[in-house]
Amino acid sequence: MMIKPNLPYQLIFVYDNGDQFIAGEYGTLREALQAKIKCKHEIGQTDICGRVLEVITILKGEENETN
Repeated sequence: MMIKPNLPYQLIFVYDNGDQFIAGEYGTLREALQAKIKCKHEIGQTDICGRVLEVITILKGEENETN
């Protein structure tokens, strides 16, 4: 059984229809920021589900969970 580590930073994609997707989890803010920079070119692009990526954000810890 694999135990998934609880990493403190999450990279979140937010789409035009309100959908949110956890694109990655990172152990340091630096790693999360580097991943965000690598993904910035995807803002404004349409994915295979027809959604347009509007925002890429980083959330810290579990206190920022969304429903």
